[in-house]
Amino acid sequence: MGTQTKLEGVRTIACPARHVFALLREPHKRRRFDSPSDIPGLSTLTADSAEHFAQELVDLGLLTRDHGRYSINDWSIERIVEHLDLAGAIQAMAAAQVAGVAASADFTHLERLNGVLRGMDDRDPGNLLAGAYIDYQWHLELVRISGNRAALAAYAKAIPPAVWIAGANYFQLEEARSSLTEHERLVAYMKAGDTLRARDAVAFHFEEAASQIRRAGAARIESYPAGAS
Repeated sequence: MGTQTKLEGVRTIACPARHVFALLREPHKRRRFDSPSDIPGLSTLTADSAEHFAQELVDLGLLTRDHGRYSINDWSIERIVEHLDLAGAIQAMAAAQVAGVAASADFTHLERLNGVLRGMDDRDPGNLLAGAYIDYQWHLELVRISGNRAALAAYAKAIPPAVWIAGANYFQLEEARSSLTEHERLVAYMKAGDTLRARDAVAFHFEEAASQIRRAGAARIESYPAGAS
């Protein structure tokens, strides 16, 4: 899912941002498409490129392929928030479990991912998409290092990257910056073995994200740039 970067274990989206945005903004999401070249945003590509990117978009949870035909998944505000609620519940449990085994937990990749996010120009709305996918990986890694294999399997199956990708369209840049500080505070609680504060920090993190997305959605404010490359 996605493409490896030069930073070990950090994945990026190969599909150009403008094609992702075209899917998210397509008004007729109930239509079915016989081939990747028929999908909005991919129709101008060669057949091979359209097929390659369509598979990536399926893996990200933005498209569904059923019996050889494609449909665009409708990531409404309500659906995003419902998935964030579930993600938050699993993450809160995982954070408490990580705090409980802090002495043996490996925070290396978690901190690497947050470092990549810190290094991005947070004044550029064009970085929201790339940042959303890396943020998804950060949260997935948090569940992984808990050692709870059932939670990791459930999370990976139920919470696709599309939740973060679609949600970021309703996230303001200043909120994205504060989110990284919340990550760092959570890691500090987990390293200190403070299970209650770690759990509560996750709950706050997800409640704030859902609230921001609801507000922006109600006001019809979108953050992804128009005509991005």
